[in-house]
Amino acid sequence: MNNTFEEIKEALQYCQSIAIGGHQNPDGDAVGACFALAYALQKQGKNVSVILEEFSNKYDIIADKNLLLPKENYSNTAFDAFIALDSGDKQRLGEAQQIFDKARQKINIDHHISNTYFGQYNYVNSDASSTSEIIYQYLRDDAIFNQQIASALYAGILYDTAGFRHSSTSPMTMTAAAELMTYSIPANKIYTTFFDNRTFSELKLLGRAFEKAEKYFNGNVIYTFLTQQDIEQCCGTSKEVDSVVNFIKGVEGIKIACFIYQKGENEVKASFRGEDGFDVCKLAQNFGGGGHIKAAGCTIYSTIEQAWHNIQLKIAELF
Repeated sequence: MNNTFEEIKEALQYCQSIAIGGHQNPDGDAVGACFALAYALQKQGKNVSVILEEFSNKYDIIADKNLLLPKENYSNTAFDAFIALDSGDKQRLGEAQQIFDKARQKINIDHHISNTYFGQYNYVNSDASSTSEIIYQYLRDDAIFNQQIASALYAGILYDTAGFRHSSTSPMTMTAAAELMTYSIPANKIYTTFFDNRTFSELKLLGRAFEKAEKYFNGNVIYTFLTQQDIEQCCGTSKEVDSVVNFIKGVEGIKIACFIYQKGENEVKASFRGEDGFDVCKLAQNFGGGGHIKAAGCTIYSTIEQAWHNIQLKIAELF
Protein backbone atom coordinates (compact mmCIF):
# COMPACT_ATOMS: atom_id res chain seq x y z
CA MET A 1 0.00 0.00 0.00
CA ASN A 2 1.26 3.47 -0.90
CA ASN A 3 2.06 6.24 1.50
CA THR A 4 1.57 9.86 0.52
CA PHE A 5 4.38 12.25 -0.32
CA GLU A 6 3.45 14.17 2.82
CA GLU A 7 3.93 11.07 4.98
CA ILE A 8 7.33 10.43 3.46
CA LYS A 9 8.41 14.04 3.94
CA GLU A 10 7.26 13.90 7.53
CA ALA A 11 9.28 10.72 8.09
CA LEU A 12 12.37 12.51 6.75
CA GLN A 13 11.81 15.72 8.69
CA TYR A 14 13.94 14.76 11.69
CA CYS A 15 16.48 12.70 9.71
CA GLN A 16 19.77 14.51 9.28
CA SER A 17 21.91 11.87 7.57
CA ILE A 18 20.26 10.38 4.50
CA ALA A 19 21.46 7.76 2.04
CA ILE A 20 19.94 7.56 -1.44
CA GLY A 21 20.50 4.40 -3.47
CA GLY A 22 19.37 2.81 -6.71
CA HIS A 23 19.48 -0.54 -8.41
CA GLN A 24 22.52 -2.51 -9.51
CA ASN A 25 24.00 -1.59 -12.88
CA PRO A 26 22.41 1.87 -12.62
CA ASP A 27 20.85 3.42 -15.71
CA GLY A 28 19.95 7.00 -16.56
CA ASP A 29 16.74 7.00 -14.54
CA ALA A 30 18.38 5.59 -11.40
CA VAL A 31 21.29 8.04 -11.64
CA GLY A 32 19.06 11.01 -12.46
CA ALA A 33 16.54 10.33 -9.68
CA CYS A 34 19.21 9.65 -7.03
CA PHE A 35 21.27 12.75 -7.73
CA ALA A 36 18.27 15.05 -8.21
CA LEU A 37 16.85 14.07 -4.83
CA ALA A 38 20.32 14.31 -3.25
CA TYR A 39 20.78 17.85 -4.55
CA ALA A 40 17.32 18.82 -3.28
CA LEU A 41 17.86 17.38 0.20
CA GLN A 42 21.24 19.11 0.40
CA LYS A 43 19.47 22.41 -0.28
CA GLN A 44 17.22 21.58 2.66
CA GLY A 45 20.27 21.22 4.92
CA LYS A 46 20.52 17.43 5.02
CA ASN A 47 23.76 15.42 4.98
CA VAL A 48 23.35 13.21 1.93
CA SER A 49 25.30 10.32 0.41
CA VAL A 50 24.48 8.61 -2.89
CA ILE A 51 25.05 4.86 -2.98
CA LEU A 52 25.34 3.46 -6.48
CA GLU A 53 27.48 0.93 -8.28
CA GLU A 54 29.89 2.22 -10.90
CA PHE A 55 27.96 3.76 -13.79
CA SER A 56 28.66 4.87 -17.34
CA ASN A 57 30.71 8.02 -17.82
CA LYS A 58 27.92 9.49 -19.94
CA TYR A 59 26.00 10.16 -16.74
CA ASP A 60 28.75 12.48 -15.47
CA ILE A 61 26.78 15.29 -17.11
CA ILE A 62 24.28 15.10 -14.21
CA ALA A 63 26.21 13.34 -11.43
CA ASP A 64 28.38 14.95 -8.76
CA LYS A 65 30.54 11.96 -7.87
CA ASN A 66 31.74 13.70 -4.71
CA LEU A 67 28.41 12.62 -3.19
CA LEU A 68 29.09 8.91 -3.76
CA LEU A 69 29.82 6.86 -0.65
CA PRO A 70 33.02 4.82 -1.14
CA LYS A 71 32.36 1.09 -1.10
CA GLU A 72 34.90 0.56 1.69
CA ASN A 73 32.60 2.61 3.96
CA TYR A 74 29.49 0.49 3.37
CA SER A 75 29.95 -1.78 6.39
CA ASN A 76 30.83 0.92 8.96
CA THR A 77 28.35 3.66 8.02
CA ALA A 78 24.81 4.16 9.36
CA PHE A 79 22.17 6.68 8.28
CA ASP A 80 18.99 8.04 9.78
CA ALA A 81 17.19 7.19 6.55
CA PHE A 82 17.75 5.26 3.35
CA ILE A 83 15.70 6.20 0.28
CA ALA A 84 15.69 3.42 -2.32
CA LEU A 85 14.89 4.70 -5.81
CA ASP A 86 14.06 2.80 -9.00
CA SER A 87 14.51 -0.61 -7.32
CA GLY A 88 11.79 -3.22 -7.69
CA ASP A 89 12.93 -5.11 -4.60
CA LYS A 90 15.52 -4.84 -1.86
CA GLN A 91 17.84 -7.36 -3.51
CA ARG A 92 18.22 -5.03 -6.49
CA LEU A 93 20.15 -2.65 -4.22
CA GLY A 94 23.05 -5.09 -4.25
CA GLU A 95 25.68 -4.41 -1.61
CA ALA A 96 23.77 -1.33 -0.49
CA GLN A 97 21.22 -3.64 1.18
CA GLN A 98 23.38 -3.71 4.31
CA ILE A 99 23.07 0.07 4.63
CA PHE A 100 19.34 -0.02 3.88
CA ASP A 101 18.78 -2.60 6.62
CA LYS A 102 20.62 -0.49 9.23
CA ALA A 103 18.75 2.75 8.49
CA ARG A 104 16.15 3.96 10.99
CA GLN A 105 13.73 5.01 8.25
CA LYS A 106 13.47 2.86 5.11
CA ILE A 107 11.77 4.50 2.14
CA ASN A 108 11.01 2.96 -1.26
CA ILE A 109 10.04 5.12 -4.26
CA ASP A 110 9.69 3.41 -7.62
CA HIS A 111 7.73 3.00 -10.87
CA HIS A 112 8.17 -0.73 -11.56
CA ILE A 113 4.94 -2.73 -11.60
CA SER A 114 6.84 -5.64 -10.02
CA ASN A 115 7.82 -3.63 -6.91
CA THR A 116 7.53 -5.62 -3.66
CA TYR A 117 6.82 -2.63 -1.35
CA PHE A 118 9.87 -3.44 0.75
CA GLY A 119 10.13 -0.16 2.65
CA GLN A 120 8.57 1.08 5.86
CA TYR A 121 7.27 3.87 3.63
CA ASN A 122 6.45 3.16 -0.01
CA TYR A 123 5.38 5.18 -3.01
CA VAL A 124 5.05 3.12 -6.19
CA ASN A 125 3.37 4.42 -9.35
CA SER A 126 3.68 2.06 -12.30
CA ASP A 127 1.89 4.58 -14.53
CA ALA A 128 4.78 7.04 -14.21
CA SER A 129 7.26 7.06 -17.07
CA SER A 130 10.20 6.90 -14.70
CA THR A 131 11.25 7.25 -11.09
CA SER A 132 12.63 10.65 -12.07
CA GLU A 133 9.11 11.74 -13.00
CA ILE A 134 7.92 10.66 -9.54
CA ILE A 135 10.75 12.63 -7.88
CA TYR A 136 9.71 15.64 -9.98
CA GLN A 137 6.20 15.31 -8.56
CA TYR A 138 7.61 14.80 -5.05
CA LEU A 139 9.71 17.99 -5.22
CA ARG A 140 7.55 20.31 -7.33
CA ASP A 141 5.62 21.81 -4.39
CA ASP A 142 8.79 22.56 -2.42
CA ALA A 143 9.88 25.44 -4.70
CA ILE A 144 13.36 23.93 -4.70
CA PHE A 145 14.16 23.33 -8.38
CA ASN A 146 17.34 24.79 -9.85
CA GLN A 147 19.34 24.01 -12.97
CA GLN A 148 21.25 21.14 -11.34
CA ILE A 149 18.15 19.40 -9.98
CA ALA A 150 16.15 20.01 -13.15
CA SER A 151 18.95 18.65 -15.38
CA ALA A 152 19.13 15.39 -13.42
CA LEU A 153 15.35 14.92 -13.46
CA TYR A 154 15.07 15.73 -17.16
CA ALA A 155 17.89 13.30 -17.95
CA GLY A 156 16.23 10.51 -15.99
CA ILE A 157 12.88 11.05 -17.68
CA LEU A 158 14.53 11.31 -21.09
CA TYR A 159 16.43 8.04 -20.57
CA ASP A 160 13.53 5.91 -19.37
CA THR A 161 11.21 7.11 -22.13
CA ALA A 162 13.92 6.59 -24.79
CA GLY A 163 13.60 10.22 -25.78
CA PHE A 164 9.82 10.39 -25.11
CA ARG A 165 9.16 7.45 -27.46
CA HIS A 166 7.91 4.77 -25.04
CA SER A 167 4.19 4.32 -24.47
CA SER A 168 4.70 5.29 -20.81
CA THR A 169 5.18 8.88 -22.00
CA SER A 170 2.07 10.72 -20.82
CA PRO A 171 0.85 14.34 -20.89
CA MET A 172 2.20 14.59 -17.32
CA THR A 173 5.59 13.41 -18.56
CA MET A 174 5.69 16.12 -21.21
CA THR A 175 4.46 18.75 -18.74
CA ALA A 176 7.27 17.79 -16.37
CA ALA A 177 9.88 17.94 -19.14
CA ALA A 178 8.60 21.33 -20.30
CA GLU A 179 8.78 22.82 -16.80
CA LEU A 180 12.26 21.39 -16.20
CA MET A 181 13.47 23.00 -19.42
CA THR A 182 12.57 26.44 -18.05
CA TYR A 183 15.57 26.13 -15.69
CA SER A 184 18.01 26.63 -18.59
CA ILE A 185 19.11 22.99 -18.56
CA PRO A 186 21.41 21.72 -21.35
CA ALA A 187 18.60 19.64 -22.86
CA ASN A 188 20.20 19.13 -26.27
CA LYS A 189 23.55 18.19 -24.74
CA ILE A 190 21.88 15.66 -22.44
CA TYR A 191 20.05 14.05 -25.37
CA THR A 192 23.19 13.90 -27.52
CA THR A 193 25.26 12.47 -24.67
CA PHE A 194 22.70 9.79 -23.84
CA PHE A 195 21.63 8.65 -27.31
CA ASP A 196 24.05 9.85 -29.99
CA ASN A 197 27.53 9.76 -28.44
CA ARG A 198 29.23 6.40 -27.91
CA THR A 199 32.72 5.08 -27.42
CA PHE A 200 34.48 3.17 -30.17
CA SER A 201 34.34 0.01 -28.05
CA GLU A 202 30.57 0.43 -27.66
CA LEU A 203 30.28 0.71 -31.44
CA LYS A 204 32.26 -2.51 -31.84
CA LEU A 205 30.09 -4.29 -29.27
CA LEU A 206 26.91 -3.20 -31.05
CA GLY A 207 28.31 -4.54 -34.30
CA ARG A 208 29.17 -7.88 -32.77
CA ALA A 209 25.76 -8.20 -31.14
CA PHE A 210 24.01 -7.33 -34.41
CA GLU A 211 26.08 -9.92 -36.27
CA LYS A 212 24.95 -12.64 -33.84
CA ALA A 213 21.26 -11.73 -33.92
CA GLU A 214 18.79 -14.44 -34.92
CA LYS A 215 14.99 -14.59 -35.22
CA TYR A 216 12.88 -17.25 -33.53
CA PHE A 217 9.22 -18.19 -33.12
CA ASN A 218 8.26 -17.58 -36.77
CA GLY A 219 10.15 -14.30 -36.85
CA ASN A 220 8.34 -12.82 -33.86
CA VAL A 221 11.29 -12.99 -31.44
CA ILE A 222 14.80 -11.63 -31.93
CA TYR A 223 17.72 -12.78 -29.79
CA THR A 224 21.38 -11.93 -29.50
CA PHE A 225 24.14 -12.27 -26.92
CA LEU A 226 27.64 -11.21 -25.93
CA THR A 227 30.16 -13.29 -24.03
CA GLN A 228 32.84 -12.01 -21.70
CA GLN A 229 35.30 -12.79 -24.49
CA ASP A 230 33.31 -10.61 -26.91
CA ILE A 231 33.40 -7.71 -24.47
CA GLU A 232 37.13 -8.11 -23.84
CA GLN A 233 37.99 -8.45 -27.53
CA CYS A 234 36.15 -5.20 -28.24
CA CYS A 235 38.06 -3.54 -25.35
CA GLY A 236 34.69 -2.69 -23.81
CA THR A 237 32.84 -3.05 -20.54
CA SER A 238 29.42 -4.28 -19.46
CA LYS A 239 28.43 -0.61 -19.02
CA GLU A 240 28.48 -0.24 -22.81
CA VAL A 241 25.93 -2.87 -23.81
CA ASP A 242 22.68 -1.44 -22.43
CA SER A 243 21.52 -0.08 -25.78
CA VAL A 244 21.70 -3.40 -27.63
CA VAL A 245 18.21 -4.60 -26.69
CA ASN A 246 16.56 -1.35 -27.79
CA PHE A 247 18.28 -1.48 -31.17
CA ILE A 248 17.25 -5.06 -31.94
CA LYS A 249 13.71 -4.36 -30.74
CA GLY A 250 13.43 -1.93 -33.64
CA VAL A 251 13.59 -4.68 -36.26
CA GLU A 252 10.37 -4.75 -38.25
CA GLY A 253 7.79 -7.31 -37.12
CA ILE A 254 9.46 -8.16 -33.80
CA LYS A 255 7.15 -8.81 -30.83
CA ILE A 256 9.79 -9.69 -28.22
CA ALA A 257 13.47 -8.78 -28.12
CA CYS A 258 15.92 -10.63 -25.88
CA PHE A 259 19.55 -9.73 -25.24
CA ILE A 260 21.86 -11.66 -22.93
CA TYR A 261 25.39 -10.82 -21.88
CA GLN A 262 27.80 -12.73 -19.71
CA LYS A 263 28.70 -11.16 -16.36
CA GLY A 264 30.62 -14.15 -14.97
CA GLU A 265 31.41 -17.75 -15.80
CA ASN A 266 27.92 -18.88 -14.78
CA GLU A 267 26.12 -15.55 -14.47
CA VAL A 268 24.28 -13.76 -17.26
CA LYS A 269 22.13 -10.65 -17.46
CA ALA A 270 19.05 -10.83 -19.69
CA SER A 271 17.09 -7.83 -20.98
CA PHE A 272 13.66 -8.08 -22.61
CA ARG A 273 11.49 -5.71 -24.63
CA GLY A 274 7.94 -6.46 -25.73
CA GLU A 275 5.14 -5.17 -27.90
CA ASP A 276 1.52 -4.75 -26.83
CA GLY A 277 0.11 -8.05 -25.61
CA PHE A 278 3.46 -9.52 -24.55
CA ASP A 279 4.22 -9.08 -20.85
CA VAL A 280 7.99 -9.35 -20.57
CA CYS A 281 7.81 -8.45 -16.88
CA LYS A 282 6.17 -11.80 -16.21
CA LEU A 283 8.82 -13.40 -18.41
CA ALA A 284 11.57 -11.86 -16.26
CA GLN A 285 9.79 -12.81 -13.04
CA ASN A 286 10.16 -16.48 -13.99
CA PHE A 287 13.86 -15.96 -13.33
CA GLY A 288 13.65 -13.76 -10.25
CA GLY A 289 13.71 -10.48 -12.17
CA GLY A 290 11.10 -7.85 -12.94
CA GLY A 291 10.48 -4.44 -14.44
CA HIS A 292 7.70 -3.19 -16.69
CA ILE A 293 5.20 -4.93 -18.94
CA LYS A 294 7.16 -3.86 -22.03
CA ALA A 295 10.70 -3.64 -20.58
CA ALA A 296 12.18 -5.98 -18.01
CA GLY A 297 15.27 -7.92 -17.06
CA CYS A 298 16.80 -10.52 -14.80
CA THR A 299 20.02 -12.21 -13.77
CA ILE A 300 20.30 -15.94 -14.44
CA TYR A 301 22.97 -18.10 -12.87
CA SER A 302 23.86 -20.46 -15.69
CA THR A 303 25.66 -20.55 -19.00
CA ILE A 304 24.37 -18.36 -21.82
CA GLU A 305 23.26 -21.45 -23.73
CA GLN A 306 21.24 -22.84 -20.83
CA ALA A 307 19.76 -19.44 -20.01
CA TRP A 308 18.54 -18.95 -23.58
CA HIS A 309 17.10 -22.48 -23.63
CA ASN A 310 15.14 -21.83 -20.44
CA ILE A 311 13.98 -18.42 -21.68
CA GLN A 312 12.66 -19.97 -24.90
CA LEU A 313 10.56 -22.39 -22.90
CA LYS A 314 8.90 -19.48 -21.12
CA ILE A 315 8.54 -17.38 -24.28
CA ALA A 316 6.67 -20.29 -25.88
CA GLU A 317 3.98 -19.85 -23.24
CA LEU A 318 3.35 -16.29 -24.52
CA PHE A 319 2.41 -17.38 -28.05
